[in-house]
Formats: sequence, C-alpha cells, structure tokens
Amino acid sequence: MKTSRKNQLRSIAVLIIAALLLELITAVQYFSTRRGITMQMTEMAQRDLSATNRTAELKKDVEETMAQILPDIERFTANQDKDSLRLIIREMLGKEQQVVGVDYCRLVGADGHHDGIYIYKEEEQGGLTEQVIDFDYTKRSWYSRAIDSDGFWSEPYMSNYKVVLMCTFSRAVRNAQGETVAVLGADVPMKELSALASQLYDNQKRSLLPVILLQILGLGILAFIIHRYVRGIRRLHDVNKEKERIAGELSVAQGIQEAMKPKVSPSFAMRDDIDLHAFLTPAREVGGDFCDFSIRDEKLFFCIGDVSGKGVPAALVMAVARASFRMLLARESAPERIITVMNDTMAQDNDYNMFITMFVGVLDLPTGRLHYSNAGHKAPYVGNEPLPVEPNLPVGAFNNYRFSAQETEIPSDTTIFLYTDGLTEAEDAMHNQFGTARLEEHLKAGSPRELIEQMTAAVSDFVGNTEQSDDLTMLAIHYIRQASDSHFYRSLTLPCDVNEIPRLAEMVEEVCEEVGFSGTTTMQINLALEEAVVNVMNYAYPAGLEGEVTIEAEANSERVKFVITDSGQPFDPTTKEEVDITLPAEERGIGGLGIHLIRKYMDSINYERHEGRNILTLRKRIEHLD
Repeated sequence: MKTSRKNQLRSIAVLIIAALLLELITAVQYFSTRRGITMQMTEMAQRDLSATNRTAELKKDVEETMAQILPDIERFTANQDKDSLRLIIREMLGKEQQVVGVDYCRLVGADGHHDGIYIYKEEEQGGLTEQVIDFDYTKRSWYSRAIDSDGFWSEPYMSNYKVVLMCTFSRAVRNAQGETVAVLGADVPMKELSALASQLYDNQKRSLLPVILLQILGLGILAFIIHRYVRGIRRLHDVNKEKERIAGELSVAQGIQEAMKPKVSPSFAMRDDIDLHAFLTPAREVGGDFCDFSIRDEKLFFCIGDVSGKGVPAALVMAVARASFRMLLARESAPERIITVMNDTMAQDNDYNMFITMFVGVLDLPTGRLHYSNAGHKAPYVGNEPLPVEPNLPVGAFNNYRFSAQETEIPSDTTIFLYTDGLTEAEDAMHNQFGTARLEEHLKAGSPRELIEQMTAAVSDFVGNTEQSDDLTMLAIHYIRQASDSHFYRSLTLPCDVNEIPRLAEMVEEVCEEVGFSGTTTMQINLALEEAVVNVMNYAYPAGLEGEVTIEAEANSERVKFVITDSGQPFDPTTKEEVDITLPAEERGIGGLGIHLIRKYMDSINYERHEGRNILTLRKRIEHLD
C-alpha cells in the first residue's frame, strides 16, 4: 500500500514538473516572439519614416516619365511602327534608373492572340533584353485595371524575372478616337520593401533556432509525458487485472465464509427446549466476526467472537478460531478450558498482534444451568438484563493466561442475546452511535428470528445510507426447560463395591421390561450403565474413603432416562477422547472403551457438576411400532 502511494505521488510530481516546463517553454516562446516582432516593427517604422519621401519622389518621377513618352507610344502604335516603339522604350529605360522593365501589351483581338513584349535591364550584363510575353497578361490586375484608368499602381509582388519585390505603374494607350488599344507598364523595384523583407527573413532565421530547440524540448517533454501515460495505462490495466483476480478470489472466499455460517440443523428444529437464530454481515467482502453453536451430550455449546481488524486478515484468523472451537467441542465441556486452549494456540505465533474478543457458553438443557467464560467481549443479555461477566483478556493477547469460569441459572422461557460491537457502535451520518439504550428497546421481540430481524431493521433505519463500518453479528437463543412427564420411576443406591453390580442389572431389567425394550436393547443398556457405575466405584472416591452411587430411572412414552449421581471427585467422562477400536487391543491405550460403549448404546449422554455432585444422565428413545 505504501509503495503504491509513493508511485502515485511520484507520477503526480512528474506530471506537475512536465506541465511547468511546457508552460515555461510557452512563456519563453511568447516573450521571444514578442521581442522579435517588436524589433521588426521598430525597424519597419524607422525605415518607413526614412523612405516615405523617397517613395513619393520615385512615384512622381515614374508618372512624369510615362506621361512624356505616352504621346510617342500612341503615335507609333497607330502607325504600327514597332521598331520606333522599341527604340523609345529603350531610351526611357536608359534615362530612368528607377524603372527596370517596361511591358507593352496590345489588346487581345477577336482571335484571342496575345501581342506583348517586355524589355528589361540585365543587371549582370549591363544591357537591355527583350522578351516576348508568354503568359496571359489579360489576367493580371495591372493590365485589367489600367484599361479604364489614366494610371494605376499595382500592389507589390514578386517579379518573375527578378527576385525582388516589384510595383508596376500602368497607363492605357489610346488611339485618336480615345479607345484603349494597348497597356504600357513600367516595373519599378521596391528596394526599401525588399530590404525590409530580407531583414524580416533574416530576423526570423535568427529567432528560428531557439524556437526550434524549444519546440524539440517541448516535444521531448510531451513524448515523455505520453510515455509515462502509456506506462500508467499499462500499469492501470495490470492493476485492474489484479483487482479482478482478487475480486474473484474474494468472491470465492465470501462463498466459503457464507458456507461457514452456522445453520440450524433438522435435529435443532425437532427440539422443544431451544430455538436459535443467527445473523452475520461483514463490512467488506469477508469479515472477522463469527458465531457458532452445537449440541453434544444434552448441552448447547455456543460462542460469539470478533477478530480485531477487518477484511481478509481478520477472516483468516476467524476461520482458524472457528475451526479450533469446533475441534475442542469434541473433548471439552468447560467453556474456560475451551477459551484457554484457543488462547494458548493462537498466542504462540501471533506476529501480527491480532486478537479476538470472545464469549463461550455451555447451557445444560435439562437443568438450565449456564457455564460461561468471557474474553473481553460485550456482555450478552439474558432476558432484558446484561449477564454479569468478568472481562478477562481477549484471545491471543498473552500466552498462558487462565480465563475465569462463571455460572448462572437460565430461567425457562428466556432469550439469550449475544452480539458484536458492530451493533452498538453502528454510526449514522452525524457519527452518533446506535448504543445499548436503543438495543434494549428492541429486546422484547418474540422469537429469536423476530428479535434479530427487528434489531437489524432498527440499525438499518438508524444509520440510513451511511456505509457500514464494522462487521455485525447477532445470535439469539430461546430456552424452555422441559417439565418432567415421567410416569415411571425407580431408584437404587449402591455402595462403591463392584460386587453390588448384579443389583444394578436387576433394576435395569425391571425398567426395560416396564417400557417394553427387547432383550438385545436391555442387554445394551445394562452394559452401558454397568460401565458408567463401575467407573464411579473405581475412580470417584480416593482410596480408603467410602462412598456410594445413586441410580435413578424415569420413563415416559418417548424415552427412558437414567441419572447416575455420586459425591466423589469431579470427573467428566464426556471429555474422554474416543478410542480407536480399529486398532488391535495391545496398541490401544488404557481406558476410553467404556465411554465408547455408552455413546454407542445410548442416544444421549450428559454430565453436570452441581453442588459438589457428579451427575451423569443417559437417555434412550423408545421405538414405537405402528
């Protein structure tokens, strides 16, 4: 990001410098041209002032000379005496230094024949040369304008015979009847104008070199700008391609993260004791918020977390955290243990100093007891009141940190509402936050889905068109404790002596016969309970300390429930890792087979430690035959 910004600043600086150089070149050209024009205008004005009198005298002399020879020209024209005509023209050219050539052009007859001669002075040879006019002089202005005038001065023009500016004074040659029969023109070189033109040309040549150099420099700068522009376009094309690639990958990541959102499975929908709904919306394509829930051994495990930062880095940390939570659910039942293990794992290689605020809860569904641990997260609401939480540190902040455990009783028909700070810290256009007060106004909605939908609508109305600045996640859990509807009850208390196990078998057979289980099912249930009770007898009480274990059986039309209670040392068999029964017996570790048999033969298993007692609950559904 820093490199990209430096490149942008460098490109902008180059363009600014190039633009300033172009402006400088334009200014230099402007002042140089202005200076040249000023000098030329000054010189022209000086020449005009000095040449005005000479031009007037020259004009007068030429007009007088033409007037003097005009009668002879008209007489020789009438007599068709061409030799005398040539002679008088030559004499005039010899006397009049200002005139360098004379045109004598007869009017064109009906046959369109041109009859004209041009006699002019040869500067190099010092003589006079006569030449037949071989161009259509009737098209020239000095000819057409002179026919109807007593004298006409043409505009300056470049002579075909001499490389000099020339003006022609033309007079009509008339016959005795006053009709024009020819045009006589005297070519007068405009030496002052020619000198001025030459001077202007020289001045232009002198000023042309720096102008050309400046133009070349300007073209070089323009080429450099175009080169930079083309490079920029190519880089932009590459960047756009890279953006498209990243956008495609982000779209895939978004789909993957969407698939990772917790979903209410059919097994949840079949339960009467809980109802859940979750809502997650990232501020960008992917986000760092997450929530999850799962049921194991009649316990609802749930969590909500908020990774520091946003975007892809937060999403990667989120994926690791969620996977770690899922993995720990298989062998841990204590929320403080789950968070502690996650913290130790994530804090070891946390080079980017990213952390997670997190809340983990374990709700025992039969009793409504909630065990929970908080890691710097917002306190959930139980009903309309925030749950008292010890803040602790966020996950990943420090290694070897031990998170505290808390416990509370969740009343029946109560909703637990968890959220990330993207809810309370959502801002409107004036940077006002949604806050906890507005949150509490909407906690009285009905089902979890209705609660979250109403909360989402309230946040949307509050922020209006303001862009979402943080990930937003909400989880609502509605809990209803199921009342006991047992119509059958048996109880048995045994001392911790394995010789008393036959009494357990008698009780199990009596209960199974009462509910109508088959012999095979009865044997499986007896084996599962025997494993659980023998485990208590052997390990619950320290050596030398007498103890006892109580087995209670309840049944209704849907299931039979066995509750095994003892006052021994805390021990949760549900956290025991599954034994790999595919291995040979000599390769398997000691223990684990009992819990495997219990899980295999019973439909659910639940452990609770309450008021100094271990409480293990086993359930088996009653299959009804139609």
